Amino acid sequence: MVLLWEGDADFGARVKGMGAAFVGLPPNDYESLRTVGVMHASSIMPVSDDDRLNLQTALKARDLNPKIRVVVRQFNRTLGRKIEQNLPDCSAVSSSAHAAATYAGAAVDPGCFFALQFPDFDGPLLGFSERRASDFSVSGCTVAEAEKRLSSRVISVASKTDFEGHARLEGEDKLVVFGPLTNLRDSWPRAAQDSSKNVRRTSLTRGWRDFARGLKRVEPILLKIFLGGAALYVIATFYFAWALKLDPISAAYFVMTTMTTTGYGDISAVTNKGPWHSYIGSMVIMVGGLIISGVFIASVTSALNRAQITALQGLRRIRARDHVVVCGAGQVGTRVIDYLLRMDQRVVVIEMNPDSLLIERARDRSIDLLTGDATNDVTLGFCDLDNAKSLVANTDSDTLNLEVALGARSRNPNLNVVLRVQEPAFAHSIGRQFQLTTSFSTTELTAPAIAGLSRFPGTRGRISFDGEDYNVGERLQGAVPAPPPAKFCIPLYVWREGNLVALHDFAEMKPYDRLLFIVPLSQFRSNARQPKSEESITERRFVAT
Repeated sequence: MVLLWEGDADFGARVKGMGAAFVGLPPNDYESLRTVGVMHASSIMPVSDDDRLNLQTALKARDLNPKIRVVVRQFNRTLGRKIEQNLPDCSAVSSSAHAAATYAGAAVDPGCFFALQFPDFDGPLLGFSERRASDFSVSGCTVAEAEKRLSSRVISVASKTDFEGHARLEGEDKLVVFGPLTNLRDSWPRAAQDSSKNVRRTSLTRGWRDFARGLKRVEPILLKIFLGGAALYVIATFYFAWALKLDPISAAYFVMTTMTTTGYGDISAVTNKGPWHSYIGSMVIMVGGLIISGVFIASVTSALNRAQITALQGLRRIRARDHVVVCGAGQVGTRVIDYLLRMDQRVVVIEMNPDSLLIERARDRSIDLLTGDATNDVTLGFCDLDNAKSLVANTDSDTLNLEVALGARSRNPNLNVVLRVQEPAFAHSIGRQFQLTTSFSTTELTAPAIAGLSRFPGTRGRISFDGEDYNVGERLQGAVPAPPPAKFCIPLYVWREGNLVALHDFAEMKPYDRLLFIVPLSQFRSNARQPKSEESITERRFVAT
């Protein structure tokens, strides 16, 4: 393993401490690639944050070694797919799309620890979920009955993958289940909802608070004009009741028709033969009515425009139930929103600087968009966290995500919070210290897939359960179906003629099925410990940027 990157001596020492060689040269240079022996390498993995640099490095490596396997990181998922289709023996990985699947899966199922789209781009979102049998509501069922009830594959029972299919499941048995996340989401036991009376009382209280807060935001000059208009109306009603000898209702009616310039003519200073000063009074309330009407129309127009903008992206109270709040709509956040919408999940998005696509989705009512700071408790208070299913803290800053998560937990201690953290060690520390067990590192989710693809084309990721690491693999079967060449593989699903079909035995495969399976990695690690000759090591050298 050789790391090719422009770094200082300290960086190089860290790399060497991990057991890899380090060459401090620019990666997208022919001489640099020759220096690290790319002509004899089996694979190269350009995984920098620069898509253009990654592609340059990959193509130059192919110039020097047409047989080298390429695993290239591309944020643009569509471009990555086109590169795969046109560059032989190449895999393109979008970190945002790869990690977002797990964030979306954990948002709808708190037991989900890894998720992926199968088939990629077109298929449903599938996830691995680890819970007790009672949490799956399958206590007392056999494995076959549990799979039928969950419409998913049970792959581990009580830390065993070679379980008996007819055994009854105990409530405390730990299960690892894999299947469509819409099915796993619906199997999660729902918390008892508040009574309708309590919900109605809470909504009424919030409504009064919103009304009071709205009054405080009214412009003082508008408030003075409308109060002055109301005072003029009351005084004029009493005056014309006396001057024109009208009853109170008739006087109020006359003042209203005069101030609004409706002027039916059935009551007036002329027809009722009022005194001369009633003529002057009529003219005064006509002018006053014109001024107030103009201000009223302008205010209503402005309020409607403001309400339209607020309804699309402004801060306002969201009243919902079982919704997911996504804080941050960058590369990963956008993918999370896509996956959630695919599962028909109501989504509330908090984003400080929404792009045009996000605003268009809000306009189409696909999402509820709040333009604001998710770390602000007032902003979180608008999202109805008491009735939310979960919150995904998904900004580009680890500390901001932690602040959002803690703020949400203070409002609803039972809320499922999914936390995005870049540094794996920091993610584990947060999980231990703050009991935020659903905190994931984007790097930790993506790096194993990239490493696996360098050796095993079709790798979709890496998972761990029951003390074993598994590689998640995908294979397209030919005219004669064959199981994967590795040992102890566990079949999961096949994609067959546009349908997702659960698979329990490789013998059930049919021609041209797209197979999804897992394989334990311990067998490869034991082989890797065997000594190799220097020549074989040179032939199997991996080069990464």
